Amino acid sequence: MSNSQRRRPAYLVIADSLRSKIESGELQPGDRFPTERELVQKYNVARMTVRHALDIVQIEGLIDRKRGRTGGTFVRATPPTLSLTSGRSALEQLRERGLDVSVQVLSLDLIEAPGHLATALGIDEGSSVWEARAVHMSEGSPVMASTLLMPHSLVPNLTEKQLETPLSTLLPELGLKPVFKRDSLMAATARTEEQKVLGVGRTQPVLRITRTIKTADGAVAAQLEETLRPDAASVEVELGQDPSPSLD
Repeated sequence: MSNSQRRRPAYLVIADSLRSKIESGELQPGDRFPTERELVQKYNVARMTVRHALDIVQIEGLIDRKRGRTGGTFVRATPPTLSLTSGRSALEQLRERGLDVSVQVLSLDLIEAPGHLATALGIDEGSSVWEARAVHMSEGSPVMASTLLMPHSLVPNLTEKQLETPLSTLLPELGLKPVFKRDSLMAATARTEEQKVLGVGRTQPVLRITRTIKTADGAVAAQLEETLRPDAASVEVELGQDPSPSLD
């Protein structure tokens, strides 16, 4: 294979260099990043190449790019890691990790369940279902959009105020003690409504976690879909008991 075939694109090389400066601590959270012009001069490449490199580092959640007179590019703090095996929602885990996350309910409607939704919830097609949409904010910025679905037959009355309560607390209060939870995880591009709510572009990837919750009689009490900005958190799965010695 020739050298030209092995050579990596310049924007990937630049992205690697910028990432290493953050990982090594040379650039700390909150530090202002070099400007596009400075990077163009440093790496002797076109501005578009620098922008591609910055796009990669931003998608990885390492930098923030802000507009306006006080704008610029800044190093982000390391995003929190969420556990799929914890049994707690993304909202609860973000709060546990010290983020002041507020819930803004966008809508609460009764809809007729189409076929695919009725199958997922284990109800008859056309049955009434609560559909609640919300955006979760931290430090004035959106970090997650959520859609909660609950059969009306199980929850005849539901208010927007109740939706500000974590689902693990709300369900027992409604007499629906969860005994089974199943999570599915996928990387996807943001839907049109998510682009507006989360402030992301149509090609920007998002992390989508769908949780199905059942009660002891096998009924699906709720289906919760949480869509996170890619820079809001990372996700891990733990299996078994960690044999490492405890630090306590």
